[in-house]
Amino acid sequence: MPKHSAIAELQEQIAFHEQTIDSLNNSVSQQQLDISRLQRTVELLAQQMKNMRLDLSAGQSAPPADDKPPHY
Repeated sequence: MPKHSAIAELQEQIAFHEQTIDSLNNSVSQQQLDISRLQRTVELLAQQMKNMRLDLSAGQSAPPADDKPPHY
């Protein structure tokens, strides 16, 4: 194999690897954003559950959000 074609083949492989690494990096970055958003959502839901438990234990039970108001 001529030296020139071997170098060209290595350059192609390097370019392919760089493209693959960039693609994987973008995927990991997006996944990290998704994980952060999900963690914030879980924290919010946990706080809401805690507040609901405190309200129920204090006897301040609020009507469920999907109940119709009394005038219906």
